[in-house]
Amino acid sequence: MGEQLEDFSVKCIDGTDFTLSEYRGKVVMINLWATWCGPCVEELPYFSDFYAAHGDDVAILACHSPFVTDDVESFLKDKGWEIPFTVDEDGEGVFRITGGSNTLPQTIVLNRSGEVIYNEIRSVNPQMLEKLYEQAAEE
Repeated sequence: MGEQLEDFSVKCIDGTDFTLSEYRGKVVMINLWATWCGPCVEELPYFSDFYAAHGDDVAILACHSPFVTDDVESFLKDKGWEIPFTVDEDGEGVFRITGGSNTLPQTIVLNRSGEVIYNEIRSVNPQMLEKLYEQAAEE
């Protein structure tokens, strides 16, 4: 909390790149999830809806656990979620940098200066995302 994450760049499933430092000045939300995690899958539509509403002022990255048991791309294919997705295949990228674990879901929120204001292992809901966004936007 209160610290900046190490910069990282990942290839997203849709072929785009997500580089953390490019989003300085925006609120950044990183969601650590897995196809086999029921609460994770349940909250992904909340992130997608939130991104649709705030996409100009927020960056969201959904990073799948390095413990991949399903074809993540196939799993996402018909969902219609518009947020960037990546897979941390070796656990040495986003999961290491954010302090991620096997306990999911985990959400990390950075304010406009890039400082971590929230890093919790628990599910979120739409109201919580709005509250975290407001808090991050103020700092």
